[in-house]
Amino acid sequence: MKKLEVAEEKGLQDVLVFQISDDESVAAYSLEEAKSWYMNEYGISEDELYSDDDIEIVPMDKKVRRGEDEEGLISVQEIVNTYWEGTPFIATTTLC
Repeated sequence: MKKLEVAEEKGLQDVLVFQISDDESVAAYSLEEAKSWYMNEYGISEDELYSDDDIEIVPMDKKVRRGEDEEGLISVQEIVNTYWEGTPFIATTTLC
């Protein structure tokens, strides 16, 4: 009898936020996915990012400024819950 293989499904609860540079963090399922997306999206090389040993996972309860023109703070979890559409994105940035 054949063994049934079950594909791993990932959802919102599996998203992590990786601080990949001084200025930006990326929401993704894995560090590899975050780095690959960021390098492709912005046309940069891996040596322009933090080394893997220096990349940290941003705590979901960390509060950051809502935006350049918005007052108040928002948690990283709220950002992920609001903007995650199944693909990596910039979760936090200081480049405004």
